[in-house]
Amino acid sequence: MVPTELLATQHYENIISMLERINKDDRPSVAFLTGSTPLKETRLIRKGLEMGDIALVVGTHKLFSESVNFASLCFAVIDEQHRFGVEQKGRFSSKACTVMDKSGANGIKLEDGQLVANKTFFAPHVLVMSATPIPRTLALTLHGNMSLSKINELPPGRIPVKTLALHGNTKGLTKTYQMVQKELDSGGRVFLVYPAIDESEQLPELHAAAAEIKKISKVFKGYKCGLLHGRMKTTEKEKAIQQFKEGKTQILLSTQVVEVGIDIPEATMMVIMNAERFGISQLHQFRGRVGRGTGKSTCILVSSSAVGLPRLKILQQSMDGFELAEADLHLRGPGSLLGTRQSGHLPEFSIARLQTDGDVLEKAHFAALHPCLDSLPMLKAEISMRHPLNSLGA
Repeated sequence: MVPTELLATQHYENIISMLERINKDDRPSVAFLTGSTPLKETRLIRKGLEMGDIALVVGTHKLFSESVNFASLCFAVIDEQHRFGVEQKGRFSSKACTVMDKSGANGIKLEDGQLVANKTFFAPHVLVMSATPIPRTLALTLHGNMSLSKINELPPGRIPVKTLALHGNTKGLTKTYQMVQKELDSGGRVFLVYPAIDESEQLPELHAAAAEIKKISKVFKGYKCGLLHGRMKTTEKEKAIQQFKEGKTQILLSTQVVEVGIDIPEATMMVIMNAERFGISQLHQFRGRVGRGTGKSTCILVSSSAVGLPRLKILQQSMDGFELAEADLHLRGPGSLLGTRQSGHLPEFSIARLQTDGDVLEKAHFAALHPCLDSLPMLKAEISMRHPLNSLGA
């Protein structure tokens, strides 16, 4: 399960390509389900999932809609899990289970909070992934019943992305455009990321992708521009990305839809306009769209005000996602750990503070993972039998 159709398509195509190595008769059945899937095809996929005829399904949030039910879900992978809301992940949690009676028959629906007598409850193994790291203390609190793995190294052959934070005044924009021109002249391709699709009368300082494409085309004569945003049809998005990937367009003006699911090694520069309007972790995600090849890459963060520059310079100083996550935690706050607020400095605990009491939290976490249950054999057996369902951070 992934947050965008673009990323779902990428995963689906990669899986189909991998499975081609298997004999056709032995290949597992694979389905693709998103909000754009035609109704007739959607019904067939829903039936296949409910009957257990489909072995693997790749999709978006459509997978936890009320009409989708799984016969016996054994393994769930949630990619870019930070893009799903708390309530969305909760709905998936209640759906991703199997209840079996003593005879082994399944298909009995488990309602939220309902205890089913004489039934055995199984939850699938769950793997959640995110390229946006969260601080360890926050991870232990939100995902305390999961084992945590960190990948904190660049893939072999990758070079760290050079990052610059600039004020978006006349001098700063002139320098930015000069760097873009130099990159294009050397054969590179450039992302221009905007916080909005159209201009706003209420926010005149806001740069907008659709509004600036003519201007950018005039500034960089001889180079073709493409446009990508959330209001485009899926086929239009795919075409825009493919043309950029093939080099038919050298500049891609986009909104935040490029945050995940875009893998174009030929892209060597990204310019983020009004960068102060994005969070540190989100900017780190954007930056990950370049530097995917073996050449040098650059990310330029353009702030519409000098006030936003100090925060952006944190990214200029570090490529370590975990350091950035800690900085983000201190700036934005952890939000409501037991509710739906995902940021803000809220008085969640009477004594403890995530930012300062991480060592105590880790000790409590260790104690919870290694309880002494020798005097409670029935509870011990019950716990060892179950797989954790609440492993989505809901």
